Amino acid sequence: MKKSDITREKLLLAARDAFWTRGYSNVSLREISAAAGVDVALISRYFGSKQGLFEASLDGAFYSEDVALSEDWLNTTARLISQPVDPQGGVVPDPIRLLLSNAADPEVGPLIRAQFEAEFVSWLCEKLTGEHIRERAALFAAALLGLVLARKALGLRGMADATPDEIYRQSHYMLKAALIYPGSDED
Repeated sequence: MKKSDITREKLLLAARDAFWTRGYSNVSLREISAAAGVDVALISRYFGSKQGLFEASLDGAFYSEDVALSEDWLNTTARLISQPVDPQGGVVPDPIRLLLSNAADPEVGPLIRAQFEAEFVSWLCEKLTGEHIRERAALFAAALLGLVLARKALGLRGMADATPDEIYRQSHYMLKAALIYPGSDED
């Protein structure tokens, strides 16, 4: 790997950690360059601007190779949710930290929504068949985010303290229900 690639990767790792944890508006480029151990001018060289660095940090944020390559992606998703919380303090998964710290930011919130749409919702729409694909994909995404937040960020009893098998069953039920949404106005 070339030195420039190593430097770029160091900056991306430092940016993900800072932006995704503390929020775009609360982080300076000097902090990121110091954490990466490189000169701040290199951010402009490799990414053009703070926003360019943020955009680059979003690449792959909402993509899971395990889910994408699985023939049974619904079960794989439910299994991933049911994995034990990080034993080093229950740290919220990076994409959730990214959303919590940045989605409401007027400068970068639209970038996050576009990335989520491109990497997750559009992929899911391609997997689904039948009617109301967009609505069902949106419900699935909402259920997925809610399940992860309830369990890993809030530590909601009934999910955070459930066994992996119980969490799998809960998650599978919620996600499957989102996918079978009929899309009608009838009760």
